[in-house]
Amino acid sequence: MKKIINISDKIIIVFFAVSIILGLYGAAVNKAAGIPFQWLLVIFGACIALFCAYNLNRLEISLKDMTVFRYRQLTAIFCGFLIISQVITAIFADFTPINDLEYVCEGAKNIILEKDLHNGLPEYHQDYFLAYPNNHFLFMIIFILYRIEFLITGTMSDTLPTIINIFSLAVSYWLMCRCAEFIHTPSRAFICAVRGMLFTPFITYSLFFYTDSLAMPFITASVYLYLKFRKSHKMKYLIICGIILGAGFKMKGNTGVLLVAVLVDFFVSDSGFNLKETAKKITAVLIPFISVSRMISEICIKILNISRDALRECKFPLIHWIMMSADGRGGYNSEDFLYTQSFSGTDKVSADLARLTLKLKNQGLFGFLAHLADKIAYTWENFTFMAGYYYNGSFSSPVFSVTAFVCHFTVIFSILLSMNNNKNTARTFLFRLSLFGICIFLLIWETRCRYLVNFFPVFMLI
Repeated sequence: MKKIINISDKIIIVFFAVSIILGLYGAAVNKAAGIPFQWLLVIFGACIALFCAYNLNRLEISLKDMTVFRYRQLTAIFCGFLIISQVITAIFADFTPINDLEYVCEGAKNIILEKDLHNGLPEYHQDYFLAYPNNHFLFMIIFILYRIEFLITGTMSDTLPTIINIFSLAVSYWLMCRCAEFIHTPSRAFICAVRGMLFTPFITYSLFFYTDSLAMPFITASVYLYLKFRKSHKMKYLIICGIILGAGFKMKGNTGVLLVAVLVDFFVSDSGFNLKETAKKITAVLIPFISVSRMISEICIKILNISRDALRECKFPLIHWIMMSADGRGGYNSEDFLYTQSFSGTDKVSADLARLTLKLKNQGLFGFLAHLADKIAYTWENFTFMAGYYYNGSFSSPVFSVTAFVCHFTVIFSILLSMNNNKNTARTFLFRLSLFGICIFLLIWETRCRYLVNFFPVFMLI
């Protein structure tokens, strides 16, 4: 098993290094476009980030005598500073729900006000909640929060969703720090905590209560419980881990990557392979995962008051997102959306398969490889994680952009250096595998930089 881990580790390191290079290239070409000497600015910024990352990692040596108690004190201070920063952001930033979040919020308000579910949504989205069941769990949470506020005040605002979102981000950071205790020395865990403070979405996503931030605590809690299981070998932690993973999967589908990583880790984390014990562990995770996912789906359908038949007729098949992302930069494409929407039922699957085949044929091998490179760059280049796009200019200043660039690449350079130097790869293999898994997932699926956000606390632990 150790040999398999070492071989896999080298592949993951190379793949991640290439992703960083392509991200830097994309930042120079697309994010610094129009700025004189953009290449020099990006290279200069990358050098600063690399210098910061190198010294951040070396900080562990000078802190080798740090105690667990001292580490917990410092991370408690970090958590306090993070929450204060999030509250300030929530008070002063300019934010209005847009795109899918707007549609989910409008749908929740419509049900509470006893209007048609799709009232106020664009004409091309009059079947939104039938086409996109992946947003049902987010809808349910927002619906409950709006309902509570409406019963108390007679109005509906984004105050409660924002409070829950800030709580989710802060809890995610706290759980990340606790996870670091399980696998690292206090000094090494402290480096992970500092990386987390450099991850700007912990603050900039304070008001953006979408699936990226709300899925984060499900992922970090699942990792925490799995690490508790690895330490204690108590099956109850594994069962609860499966429950939380199932809920996280309904919030954000890419949570399934962590499920796969956990299942693979069963085979490599133990000193010896025991078929009976491994089967027992797999069952302990999968049965709760499937049960909770199914239960949440049924509750959401009940609240939305939509039928299974209508859902089967209108919902977009999984192949749609693969087809849509198979050319260009791999992001959302309105033409592909309208194409899939024009078919119904099982015809959507065959139509999307035909369009996917045509795209791959038209590109050829080298065209497709160029598309994949462009797709990786698109995923990693946006160091602000689209903060300016969501906040109507609140995070669009040059000062913030420079700060975000240095923070983003300091974090990912620090992770890369840790991957290259960490001798205890078996204990961190789960996190490396998650990093590799999400990157592969985004090569296949529709991609966007924010699809990395909910997984970043896991990456910090490498």
